[in-house]
Amino acid sequence: MSLTKYLQVIKGIDPGKIEVENVRSILNTSRFNAKLICELAVQDGLFEKRIGFICPNEGKIIEDFDYNTVDFPETLTCNTCENDDQEQFAFKTSELRTVEFYRLIN
Repeated sequence: MSLTKYLQVIKGIDPGKIEVENVRSILNTSRFNAKLICELAVQDGLFEKRIGFICPNEGKIIEDFDYNTVDFPETLTCNTCENDDQEQFAFKTSELRTVEFYRLIN
């Protein structure tokens, strides 16, 4: 299957948050091959690689940045937690879990 055909299948996923595991599952391939496909798509300018910081309260991404960003903010505010009047809604970036994913470039 060609890279273009793979990308058409992948477009069925949320184009704003494409995870290697989703690609692996949809294409029924190994994690290695799925990661390779995503990285090739980055090289070809079809995907951009992102890093997301996960809220410890909600388990969702607070904010995401280009993977190659060097200087992240020291703290991030989770608007969902703040709107829900949770006691803690600002977090040190260095203490947050992260997730790598890809975004389709239009």
